[in-house]
Amino acid sequence: MPHPFPYIRIEGSPHERGIAYGRQAAERIGVGLALYRELFQAYAGMTWEEAVKRAGLFEASIEAYLPETLEEMRGIAEGAGVSYGDILALNCRSELMFALADGCTSVVIPPDSTRDGKTYIAQTWDWLKPAHGAGIILEVRQDPLPALLMVCEAGMVGGKGVNSAGLGCGLNALGIGRGQVGVPLHVLYRGIMNSAKISDAIETVAKAPRAGCGNFSMGSAEGVVLHLEFTPENFDVLMPDAGSMAHANAYLSPLFIAEDKLKISFPCSYPRRFRAQKLVNRLEGEFTGKLICETVLSDHVNFPDSICSHEDPRDERWSRFCTVYGIVMDLAGRTLLVSAANPCEGNWEEFRLPDK
Repeated sequence: MPHPFPYIRIEGSPHERGIAYGRQAAERIGVGLALYRELFQAYAGMTWEEAVKRAGLFEASIEAYLPETLEEMRGIAEGAGVSYGDILALNCRSELMFALADGCTSVVIPPDSTRDGKTYIAQTWDWLKPAHGAGIILEVRQDPLPALLMVCEAGMVGGKGVNSAGLGCGLNALGIGRGQVGVPLHVLYRGIMNSAKISDAIETVAKAPRAGCGNFSMGSAEGVVLHLEFTPENFDVLMPDAGSMAHANAYLSPLFIAEDKLKISFPCSYPRRFRAQKLVNRLEGEFTGKLICETVLSDHVNFPDSICSHEDPRDERWSRFCTVYGIVMDLAGRTLLVSAANPCEGNWEEFRLPDK
């Protein structure tokens, strides 16, 4: 059975890449736009027209930070037959909609913690089940920058994945209840993924005028792993002294713990991180990509609010979070293992970044 997320390959100039992206992903972009029209109204009391107008405020910051992403967005809109404002609003959705943030559990695993001597980043993406219909696998060829292989919501210019330089990145949503006009996290994603080495990736976040909050889980094929937590005003880099390190939806840095607001919405973050850290400690030195899928990402302790999260019918419609997919990044192999839905179901497919 083919993976439900279509594989899309784009190349050429930023605008050409965008047009190809939009044409191939038009149906899934439509799914995403329909979902966020409802969510902006339900959670932020904001019409889509208001969201598009507010997204325009971020344009100057993106232009100064990574202007080619705006050209890609214009191309995506043209190729998909939607407005440029629609695509810009999608890429700013996390910053425009502070009332609702997607959750996830992530782990960074250095080579000395694995059986095969590889570096891994792994995580679940916990969101709303309808978002599954907007998922894609995106390969980007953008010489002279590294090639990218990412899992994205259709229409986004950045996502979780690995690049041809052996750099990988994932994300945990975090929040302190405020933001500013600046660079949205999906564009920061792209800045990280465009980097050739991990110090460049740190710098591209550190020096950006960040619009919001989050944690980027990063690693390199050379074996460096870290979590980079950030707010609009500051950032911190957390690196394991030994072994692997788990993260969820609560700040770990003492710089930010007192300001953490998202922890109120995601109390399940604490048992998820506790359980993930226990599992990686127990399996120290034994990890392979397959074992990460079968153990950490499929764990059901504290079900249904577990690492492998399932909808709780007791929750309100727009609060029924679940794991939309799991992802394991093999940085040395430049490959992604992506689950078709909940990791516990065992439907995983490998995607490899081609040499050319």
